[in-house]
Amino acid sequence: SDLLGGAIHQHIPVLWTLASGDTAKDIDEAQSLISAKRHCDFKLKIGSRALMDDVRHVAAIKAAVGDSASVRVDVNQAWDEATAAKGMAELQAAGIDLVEQPTPMKDLAALVRLSQKFHLPILADESIADASDLFSLSAGGFSGAVALKIAKAGGPLEALKVAHVASAAGIGLYGGTLLEGTIGSVASLHAWSTLEQLHWGTEMFGPLLMKDDIVVKRLSFQNNGVELPTGAGLGIEIDEDKLVYYRRK
Repeated sequence: SDLLGGAIHQHIPVLWTLASGDTAKDIDEAQSLISAKRHCDFKLKIGSRALMDDVRHVAAIKAAVGDSASVRVDVNQAWDEATAAKGMAELQAAGIDLVEQPTPMKDLAALVRLSQKFHLPILADESIADASDLFSLSAGGFSGAVALKIAKAGGPLEALKVAHVASAAGIGLYGGTLLEGTIGSVASLHAWSTLEQLHWGTEMFGPLLMKDDIVVKRLSFQNNGVELPTGAGLGIEIDEDKLVYYRRK
């Protein structure tokens, strides 16, 4: 983080994805994580089921957690513009906070029109790889947020260029992941720590999905986020024995 400009934050907020698809199970999981102060922001992947089935599922979870948590959805490009307009109207009424990539990645005009039609913000993900992509989208009239990903942009420095364009355009920032393990996640965290404001937090929960790790000390997830490792390099130490054990030959 020193090489990237210096860490402003030592604790980075991290959301959790509710992925069972079962409304009751997702509500129980969310409430348990809120009580443990492990996570207070949640994302749900939708778009594979009928529109109103997805809406009812998400709305029930939001109603159950109320103001104690932020609930967002990721449509993963599954809707056309007309479906997205109906879906966003329903989700907006249900109190959902953010809709990620509702329409196909190359249909930038649809993202612009939808962002201007609703006060429910859109998070652009697949549509934005680098800073020039975001410049084009924002110049076209898009308002909302952008998912920063170091693998997508080409490394931490390139991802921060996207963040700088977003800040200049008044577009919110979100620290995205491609479900990297600890090493990739920490590289991202060091980049995100240099940003003055992460309007929508991050989703750097990749290491929590791993049953084991190749680092000596695993990341500390607490207080609805994760602590930024300090020390030389990325601030983590490789467990050489684990590295040998898990190496594929």
